[in-house]
Amino acid sequence: MLRRAMILPVVLVVIGLLSLVMAGFLFFVRAEVAGARAQQDATQARLAAESGLQELIIVLRESPEDPTAWWNVPERFRNALVWSPSFDRENDPVRKLGSRKEILEQISPPTAWRYSIVAPNLDGPTETFRYGITPEASKLNLNAASDEEIAALLLPLLGDLGLENAAELVACLLDWRDEDDEVRPGGAESEYYTRLEPGYYPKNGKLNTLDELLLVKGWTAATLYGEDTNRNGLLDLNENDGDASFPYYDNRDNKLDVGVAPYLTVWSHEPQQSGSAQGQGQAQVKEGLINVNTAPLRVLQVIMPAEVAAAVVAARAELSGEQLKDVQWVRAVIDPATYDQIKDKITTRALQFHVEILGYGDHTRLARRYEWIIEMRGALAQVLYHRDLTALGLAWPIDDDTLVLSAGTTER
Repeated sequence: MLRRAMILPVVLVVIGLLSLVMAGFLFFVRAEVAGARAQQDATQARLAAESGLQELIIVLRESPEDPTAWWNVPERFRNALVWSPSFDRENDPVRKLGSRKEILEQISPPTAWRYSIVAPNLDGPTETFRYGITPEASKLNLNAASDEEIAALLLPLLGDLGLENAAELVACLLDWRDEDDEVRPGGAESEYYTRLEPGYYPKNGKLNTLDELLLVKGWTAATLYGEDTNRNGLLDLNENDGDASFPYYDNRDNKLDVGVAPYLTVWSHEPQQSGSAQGQGQAQVKEGLINVNTAPLRVLQVIMPAEVAAAVVAARAELSGEQLKDVQWVRAVIDPATYDQIKDKITTRALQFHVEILGYGDHTRLARRYEWIIEMRGALAQVLYHRDLTALGLAWPIDDDTLVLSAGTTER
């Protein structure tokens, strides 16, 4: 009888264990299926972003020197449809409605993959951003600018960040890029860097990327990007709450300090023709010309007086794309003496571009965020730099209709 009495508990225990094993197996299977779907969506989002890049390249092939075609074009670069099994671009409900608001309010939105091309709006109305791209020639080239030009741009920007050692940071940067090993006042050369753990040598030459500045004495991500930790050019709540959340160094002054990165580049250059003894033109590369059609006010002020730079910014906003192609429009805005001083430093050509694209779907919260530096070599687009920014978050409020500016209202 005792043996028979033991059978039922043993059977129940075995059944319980088998149930636990089966439940664990089902949980594992569901997790694997969910993971596979997430990976599939991530791949689709990446492909949507890359589709946006290819469409942008088509635009640049047609109008590389016309900023009205790519500077801020929300009707083309906002929520652009890549693919949907339910409709094509001509019948896209988002295109007809002007936003995704009604689509996202549905319980089960239709499958649709999209992209948006986004960029900060440094000189436009505050708390806005652009749907477009930024020429690298809009920025000051660290490899080509003079020591005085770098100091003129960086000292005020570093001062905005509340840094008391701005002069030392500039000196360290100049020591990093110069070819000698002589230490400037407040700077640093090999003697400092080789004593670090691990030690390394200063570049003593041209920078390859802006992130290389993180190797320079005293320079940090906070110096490069300021309070704008997610790099969207907008003042988010966590960037204006003091030490309540990261970044703990924001000053809670209701104003975004973007750091120095949006104003700097190492990529800008363009070929120029020079005559030879045989009368044939020979292409030479000129680094660091500043695009007067798109450069922000602070960059223009490096090469011209502040009042002249303001006049240039005001005048270019009223010109057509065709007028902006010829640098001679600047002659009508500034006096001849100032023009003679800056004519060899300015351009209206744009060859290298900073591109940031979001890829996402209406039916999923998963999205991907990428940036590229591309160079247009005739009809060929060459990728110079590429990085996945998804870890910084989606960041850009692409569904906030109040932040959308028409092409004609955004300052260049």
